[in-house]
Amino acid sequence: MSVRKSVFSTLLLVVTLFTIFLLPAQAAMTGLDIMKKVEELPQGDDQKSTVTLILTSAQRQEKKIITSRYWKNYRGKDGFYSKTLFFTNHPPDAKGTGFLIWDYAKEGKIDGLWLYLPSLRKVSVISTRGQDDAFMGSDLTFADMGQRRLDEDTHEFIGEKPCDGKACYVVESKPKEAGSAYGKRVFWILKDEWRTVKIEYYDQKKEPLKVQAITWQKNGDLWVWEKATVKNQQTGHSTLFEISDLKINNGLRDDLFTDRMLKRGEGP
Repeated sequence: MSVRKSVFSTLLLVVTLFTIFLLPAQAAMTGLDIMKKVEELPQGDDQKSTVTLILTSAQRQEKKIITSRYWKNYRGKDGFYSKTLFFTNHPPDAKGTGFLIWDYAKEGKIDGLWLYLPSLRKVSVISTRGQDDAFMGSDLTFADMGQRRLDEDTHEFIGEKPCDGKACYVVESKPKEAGSAYGKRVFWILKDEWRTVKIEYYDQKKEPLKVQAITWQKNGDLWVWEKATVKNQQTGHSTLFEISDLKINNGLRDDLFTDRMLKRGEGP
């Protein structure tokens, strides 16, 4: 072997050993790391849209509910993640029914939820127990319509699995508090894209309860929900949520997300 080749081989060995023993290895992503990426997915400053719910019973009977949705992103400002306001437009006998959500960013702070019923002309606070009730008779609860804080659950990375022709990260989230509506939730998240495409819900006995499948749409530079289908595996009931007329970054004012506006029974 020539002197030049010998020196090159020695240098290559030194570099290899340096890389193996001295440079820190890149840490594998944890379940919490992945869920933080999901939470950080850009959604714009605010959104307004029409949300149509199609409720289908196990006997294939359908009911349609049409709502107007207003959402504002606070990104932790003033202690909030976001605020959401719903107004019912259809059916006629429910027109004006309103629902307001304040998603708090502060640890230990329970989300604020209010319901306005025009027939009573009264705004009611939805209690902690009541947050587990069905939202407008759908297969999601009032609490599901809000944003659960990451610190409320433990998040375990299960592994990578194929989904929708792509690779998904699978994360199992278990509630820390006793008496939660779910024993656990399993999230299927597109690898390196951070969009959740499926959520599996399990009851307190860890039995399958319902599955939520999510379809996304591109709006400008942002990815947002297009529709979601929720099927209750124990009752056979299902709900389709369809998002239309979506507009992003509308400059929605803070005073829109108040009980005073809720009593109006309609948006701006």
